[in-house]
Amino acid sequence: EGRFIYVNRSWKEALGYSDEEIGRLNLMDIVDPACVPKCKVIFNKLISGERVDRNETTFVARDGSRVVVEGRCSTKFVNGRPVAMTGIFRDMTERVRQEQALRESEKRYRDLFENASDLIQMVAPDGRILYANQAWKETLGFGEEALAGNISIFDIIAPDCLLHCEATFHKILSEEKVHHLETVFQARDGRRVLIEGNALCKFENGRPVSTQCILRDVTERKQLEEELIRTQKLESIGVFAGGIAHDFNNLLTSILGNASLAKLYLSSQHEVHGLLADMEKAALRARSLTQQLLTFSKGGEPIKRPMAIADLLRDSTTFALRGSNVRLDFELAIDLWPVEADEGQLGQVAQNLVLNAAQAMPAGGVVTVRARNLTANYQSPFSLAPGRYVVIEVEDHGSGIPAENLVRIFDPYFSSKRTGSGLGLAIAHSIVKKHGGVITVDSVLGRGTAFKIFLPSSAQKVRSEPTAADKASITAGGRVLVMDDDPVVQKVAVKMLELLGCQTAVAHHGVEAIELYKRAIDNGTAFDAVLMDLTIPGGMGGVETIEILRAIDPEVRAIASSGYATDPIMANYASYGFCGVIPKPYRVEDLQRAMAGILGGGGGG
Repeated sequence: EGRFIYVNRSWKEALGYSDEEIGRLNLMDIVDPACVPKCKVIFNKLISGERVDRNETTFVARDGSRVVVEGRCSTKFVNGRPVAMTGIFRDMTERVRQEQALRESEKRYRDLFENASDLIQMVAPDGRILYANQAWKETLGFGEEALAGNISIFDIIAPDCLLHCEATFHKILSEEKVHHLETVFQARDGRRVLIEGNALCKFENGRPVSTQCILRDVTERKQLEEELIRTQKLESIGVFAGGIAHDFNNLLTSILGNASLAKLYLSSQHEVHGLLADMEKAALRARSLTQQLLTFSKGGEPIKRPMAIADLLRDSTTFALRGSNVRLDFELAIDLWPVEADEGQLGQVAQNLVLNAAQAMPAGGVVTVRARNLTANYQSPFSLAPGRYVVIEVEDHGSGIPAENLVRIFDPYFSSKRTGSGLGLAIAHSIVKKHGGVITVDSVLGRGTAFKIFLPSSAQKVRSEPTAADKASITAGGRVLVMDDDPVVQKVAVKMLELLGCQTAVAHHGVEAIELYKRAIDNGTAFDAVLMDLTIPGGMGGVETIEILRAIDPEVRAIASSGYATDPIMANYASYGFCGVIPKPYRVEDLQRAMAGILGGGGGG
């Protein structure tokens, strides 16, 4: 019936019952209730003569604590009847407690590893990945099925990093110390994931058994660092370019201006007229080159206005690929939002991108130009601020860009081509950045490349373009004060204005311009407009001068002109009191339009 006949001293010490209490106890009285069903089955087997191997159960001590025991029982039979059962048990409580603690500890660490944002992996000496946590799987796109197939660490290393990583792996296996790692993994979908972290090899009996790595995905951080370095490079070039552009544009103003003037004195059939037209074209190309240099400098700030970009994209890209063996396909949304952009600069970006796309397909092909609207939220990629954007995409199906070149694609003077300056994409990057946008590139070798531009949309309405009659209007009868320190520019500006029917006076700097302006008012011959250079080395320039002139005459009408301007004057001339702007170099028709807006009562610029 399960009554106790005898227990030894160790039993009493372990469970704490007295002899008197033991005499009243039944075996099932001290068995933990959770173990009673199991113990009854074993008890019945033993008294029926069945053999029961070693078993484990839990007793309840007098103080209510649980004592885990392990042992073996046997039954004594007399005349075929069970008369006593002998049990020898070992107290396993501490061992069970330690095992439980170990299991809990392992679970805590397993949870820690699985829920960590770092990428954690364990790799066998032959390269097989033995373990990878959830962050590792999500980042690289490999699930349990891939790991179960004994994927090797060398299967996920980017090809251009493989040799270096093999050497590093063997070094880790040979040294019992922590190693710093920097490499590039290739995700299951082909993405490059920049990795850095630490690795340590575990040894047993002097032999390596596994490497344990804690890694971080630093792709975005590296991109931001490269963006900062790229910006600093562009700024350095900008300082240099701006200084060159200022002097060069003054010379171009004379060349271009005089050529455009001389053409007006000759019949279009005259032989010299054709030579002058060629000279003018060459000067305009030089102006375009200078403008590319200016894009790097603060003087190259875009002169923006609200505009619809669909026609701009069609016109600029079609012109760039005219005569090539590449076809353009357009996928432009009909409801594109307007953007605030510099038409010339944005057209230059589009031209550079489609030219690159065409060069990637020397045997011909199709370049697709897309544009669509996008509303970015806080989870948007590429560090886009929340808001509305117009996305422009230029995609080719050429040879693609190698991974080692992709990270340098926007660097100035970097080019993988035998010809070219290496400035095209650097200029595109700078222009997009100055428009408050972002430019990205995705490329797969053998499949093609896609550039995307994200430009903030504008809440302003697109203004209608001036008519041909407006552009052709001739100003006449006005008095114009020209302020410029360069005699060559003074001379050509005066000739142009006189041809337009204006009377002129010349000032070499701001102090002289202020004096002439005051004197004209006193004499009753006030100036109708002022054309002033913004930068006068060693003297008062346009910004300081316009402030004083406005104090003298709040109605002063001034046009800002410069071959190099400090940000943001040329782009935001109205904020400084100017009524219009005309960048150097300019032709007589450019000056005519600017003056028509001032003297004719129209808008400036």
